[in-house]
Amino acid sequence: MKNLQEILQLKDDIEIIETIGTIIWDKKEENDTLTEGEKNFVLIDIFEGVMNEGGFSYFFKSESGDFAREVVEAYKKVGATKTANLIAKAIGLFGINNYHDTHIKRQNTLTKLDEKVFSAWEDLDELFFNEELEEDIIALLIQYIKENQNYFNYKN
Repeated sequence: MKNLQEILQLKDDIEIIETIGTIIWDKKEENDTLTEGEKNFVLIDIFEGVMNEGGFSYFFKSESGDFAREVVEAYKKVGATKTANLIAKAIGLFGINNYHDTHIKRQNTLTKLDEKVFSAWEDLDELFFNEELEEDIIALLIQYIKENQNYFNYKN
């Protein structure tokens, strides 16, 4: 395995993220405790994957939605405030005190939501995937890793 400095010297940003992601996911599989930075990376990775599967509606219907507030904070920590605000808006569509961070309670709430909420989530999906408004999450993650190397200290 390469050390962090070697990984960060790779020319392709996607390769940097994939290499670090593999290390983190392997570490997680071994039941090792993740650092704060690694947790932020995982939260963003999961969220991005779920969004690609089916947008905000799918995110909130899945168990990943249990971590919506943590996902907002993870995006803020890497400097992706536009994305964090977008997710916060999506959470806000549940209404005051109606978002639940437990899957079963959230499922019950979802069955009672007005169709306008699902339509609004679709609008937010479009914003999330709109390249003009999109933040460069990969670049922001790499910058976050560079600025917080103590969270990502990988050695041979």
